[in-house]
Amino acid sequence: MAQEPDKKDQKETILLVDDEQSVRTIVLKILRRAKYNVLEAENGEAALQIAANHPGKIDLVITDMYMPGLRGPEVVERLAPTRPGLRALFMSGYADQDARTGVPLGANFLNKPFSGQELASAVEAVLKGPPIS
Repeated sequence: MAQEPDKKDQKETILLVDDEQSVRTIVLKILRRAKYNVLEAENGEAALQIAANHPGKIDLVITDMYMPGLRGPEVVERLAPTRPGLRALFMSGYADQDARTGVPLGANFLNKPFSGQELASAVEAVLKGPPIS
């Protein structure tokens, strides 16, 4: 008989959105190693569909700022009203200040490339911080 997982051992659910498969693969590996539940989307439209079909809570969206179709801030803006307590972490390979334009108040930003430790620290800090919605 399978044991029920101990609820205190379950980590938060993260929706990862990035159009670059290589980035998703690396980030997914880091997050799963840290025992987070991860939902993966290759673009903004897919992220909205995955969120709509996910019955549980989504605690954090980690999204690229610039993707074809819906950009990261637009994805978060559309998810926030239906996902109370949602937090967001935006990523971009563009290091200039313009890359942060459009980042919603209360959200956090991580410059690409980043190390596994930088990602883990950022995720932990964002999850401990206030939600955007």
